Amino acid sequence: METIVETTRMSTKGQLVIPKKTREFTESESETIFTVSPLDKNTIVLKKMNTQKLVSEFQRLRAGVKNKFTEEEINDVIRKTRKKA
Repeated sequence: METIVETTRMSTKGQLVIPKKTREFTESESETIFTVSPLDKNTIVLKKMNTQKLVSEFQRLRAGVKNKFTEEEINDVIRKTRKKA
């Protein structure tokens, strides 16, 4: 694996540009979703999300509770959770 070290600067709006070599190496395209997690005050980790895997996992979870809860109950919990975030 090639070692890639590049720099980027945060904009006044708090946005970062992922440098081209890194985007190409990680096969990240426009609209790629990342999780962002601070490890400490000097280290932030970005992890590229596999959206197909994420959707499959949600579908599996939803199928597991489908007979236990109505769709309206599930959607109500989702709405309440999103309001808290």
